[in-house]
Amino acid sequence: MGILLIIGGLIYGSIPQKTPYQNITKAFIAHYLSGRGIGYMQLEKSPTLYIVNEGQFLPAFSADYLNHGNVLISFLYRTDVTTNIDASSSNNVHLIGPAYTVEQLTLYHQFGQQPQVFSTFEYYQNPKGYYQHSWITGIALSLLGLIFIGLGLFTTVRRGKKKKQLDFVNTHASILAAADIQPEQLEEYQEPETITGNGEYTKYSTRAAQSTKISHVE
Repeated sequence: MGILLIIGGLIYGSIPQKTPYQNITKAFIAHYLSGRGIGYMQLEKSPTLYIVNEGQFLPAFSADYLNHGNVLISFLYRTDVTTNIDASSSNNVHLIGPAYTVEQLTLYHQFGQQPQVFSTFEYYQNPKGYYQHSWITGIALSLLGLIFIGLGLFTTVRRGKKKKQLDFVNTHASILAAADIQPEQLEEYQEPETITGNGEYTKYSTRAAQSTKISHVE
């Protein structure tokens, strides 16, 4: 199972997945700072920041479109990556933090004009979403597979140690049992056997090892 999870995680991470754009509908802009062809935007009543690469839009987009009174804005943005920004203006507006990239803008003017739509080259190439690799999920699956493999090896080693300990205990018990039996065999003996003749002799014999003790009696 661990090996399958590792392989599956690598495959899942390497295959790009199509992700739809996130949509913000008709909101007012609180701050828009522009310079060197890049816009930094924050909406009213929201701490989230957005970055607008003005030179990548068709038609070309600039902050001049926002200088005609209160303008409602809708836009699509990507959520897979963010760009850290640190921008400030002369009127003490300071925007700092991670910002999402805007891919399409729609402006709604207050005098009833037709909405103006600005789209990036990337949006024209992928209007239904963008492709991204799900490496975070894939790596998580692979790490889970490594954990399964580690647990399996740990269980195998632990079982092996327990088996060795059990074999050692059984062997030790067998040795002790044999040691308990052997002295009893050595202590067994036969009744003394008396031989008469010129002198009086007494013969002792054991079952474990035959030995003869001869004594002379006056």
